[in-house]
Amino acid sequence: MKKLLLIIVLFHLPAIIPVDQILAQDSVKAKTETNFFNAIRANQAESYITFGQGLGNIEPLIFESLIAPYFLLRTSHDARLGATLSPAILIRMQAEESFPVRSPSYMPNITFYRQLRSTFGEKYDASYLFLMLEHHSNGQDGEFYNEDGSYNIETGNFATNLIEFGIFINRNLLPFQNTTEYFRTSVELHPNIGREDEMNGKYSFLRWNNSFRIFRFPGYKPKPAQAGHFSQPQVQTKVETAWLFGNINHAAFFNLKERFNFSATIAYRPKALSDVSFFLNFYTGKDYYNMQFYRRINTLRIGLQAFAFK
Repeated sequence: MKKLLLIIVLFHLPAIIPVDQILAQDSVKAKTETNFFNAIRANQAESYITFGQGLGNIEPLIFESLIAPYFLLRTSHDARLGATLSPAILIRMQAEESFPVRSPSYMPNITFYRQLRSTFGEKYDASYLFLMLEHHSNGQDGEFYNEDGSYNIETGNFATNLIEFGIFINRNLLPFQNTTEYFRTSVELHPNIGREDEMNGKYSFLRWNNSFRIFRFPGYKPKPAQAGHFSQPQVQTKVETAWLFGNINHAAFFNLKERFNFSATIAYRPKALSDVSFFLNFYTGKDYYNMQFYRRINTLRIGLQAFAFK
């Protein structure tokens, strides 16, 4: 009899709770995903998978994939401090017999955020400072070089730790209406703690990173959705650059081939898909896949990426 009464109460619970209270709860839930913490989501690396190796000078691949889930830590929806944890892994499956995956890049990291000020006049208007601690290795312990002097890209030990400090700005930087832009600039330092000694003189331990992302294009008119919010744009554009300092094979300071990385990505999210986007990416710069850091790659590829900013 008690079970029957419990079922009846649960069945009629929506009718017992006032509608305005339900709407208020929805409003609070929506509030937790806006402003400061929604801007934090925009700063996350998006998981992706490519279709093959694309066009360029990379060896034949079945796919390249970044698996970068993250855990958002916060005490309340209006907190001005936050943190994220991510056990990021980058893998490349070779287009060879048995489809091997050789020496993935393990990149676990923790990032802390501090909101600069509360300027919530517009949706997603939030700027903050961030500090990231990351470990990057390939899980191997073999010799750095092969017997012939070449880099041991299969079992060679690659390991470094980095600290990245920067600012994330949400402002209307372009002189257009209906655009939402995010600019991110940071300094990346690799201290001499737990890193492979053989990387000295060949790998940049000090970098200046920049990222610019546009979430609405000129002329785009967002359509109202539920609870007075607006639907997200279907097209995103992101441009990233990095300048590498320090001794890199004795390269001159303005040697673009050795010191400049550039990436441009356009992502399109079909209306039928709420969590996935198709992307086209062009990258030119040093290879970011652990022991293959010594070479410069140029590639144009397509694939699928997670739509993290919602």
